[in-house]
Amino acid sequence: MDLFEAFSLGPGSIVAAVGGGGKTSLVFGLANDAVSRGIAVAVTTTARFTRPRGTAMPRCVMTTTGEFAAAFARELRPGEACTFVSAELDPGRFAGFSAECIDALPRGPHVLAIEADGSAHRPFKAPAAHEPVIPASTTDVVVCVGLSVLGHPLSDVWVHRPGLVSDLANVATGAPVTAEVIVDTLLHSEGGRKGVPAGARLHALLNRPLTEEHQALGAHIAARLVYGGYTSAVIATAHEPGA
Repeated sequence: MDLFEAFSLGPGSIVAAVGGGGKTSLVFGLANDAVSRGIAVAVTTTARFTRPRGTAMPRCVMTTTGEFAAAFARELRPGEACTFVSAELDPGRFAGFSAECIDALPRGPHVLAIEADGSAHRPFKAPAAHEPVIPASTTDVVVCVGLSVLGHPLSDVWVHRPGLVSDLANVATGAPVTAEVIVDTLLHSEGGRKGVPAGARLHALLNRPLTEEHQALGAHIAARLVYGGYTSAVIATAHEPGA
């Protein structure tokens, strides 16, 4: 089972990846999964993303906000993936489009995978006031957490915006990041639930378990999230085919 199937996606799905570690690998991995099913897929961002490691980046089309819808209709082809960006900020680092611009795209039997949040390469985070940037048309939101954060201090080294996690999970900065800290943050209305459009399904990707303890704690976190209202919570490594 790949992640496309694990999250019960299909033609017409609009997926926004938010949170910490695994977002870029997830959106490009979902693109590969969709193509393997003969589905056209577009990848873009409302934040920033870096060229993925360990997986090929689909054909890249650079266009303006005003021309995005036309380029989307022209370049998207059945059974192929295409990456849409508005600028290359640094080598391999790209900017995308506003949520409103993505909402204006034509609907169809394609998949749209969107990186909708930033985490400064940290495995875990809580969103700031301006985050995440999820289009209203999104059908599925996937909150990503890198399980490598477990047991490490709630600090800038391991967590993006640790002070916000501290507030949401009611735990001191510097304390170890536990399964409970992750659950409390992801279930909070200003944490993992923030900005999720009405009617969209909410999922979690518990990314890159490195040890048996990660697997066991990941299973505990997944069960708590589903009990708390998430549609699904998947333990996997996003950049590995078939994960």
